[in-house]
Amino acid sequence: MDKDQLRRKYRKARISADVTSVDAKSLEICRRVFGAVDWEAVNRICSYSPIDSLKEVNVTPLHDTVRYKFPDIKIEILSPAKNQAPPRIRFDLIIVPCLAFDKDNYRLGWGGGFYDKFLAGQPQALKIGVAYSGGLVSEGLPREPHDIPLDTVITEG
Repeated sequence: MDKDQLRRKYRKARISADVTSVDAKSLEICRRVFGAVDWEAVNRICSYSPIDSLKEVNVTPLHDTVRYKFPDIKIEILSPAKNQAPPRIRFDLIIVPCLAFDKDNYRLGWGGGFYDKFLAGQPQALKIGVAYSGGLVSEGLPREPHDIPLDTVITEG
């Protein structure tokens, strides 16, 4: 399957997911991300504002926990607006939403190319993808030269 076919397939599955299940899985993903990061080494985070209608992983509890436990860490939240320019700030950690992903930590997003451009300019950052385990493409994702692999993808499972 090509990327557009995969997007349609995984979008359909995502949209039909039960909201209660999405909330529970999101909380577990946040818990796992919090446990996976050396927060003492982080000064600046870039994350995203989840789009509820697309049932993206809700990372707001992660943001709240980091703000509470590490108030000196600066968190930049990307707007869900399309065609925004990537921030020029250097980040220590970037949280990336994934529609789908493969075992080599390549991600499939919604198709705008924002994260490919953004991540290419952030080689120093730890790049953590967040996804539901049902988004694993076991046969691997098609890759293009501009695709940037993540350092890891964290799921609820």
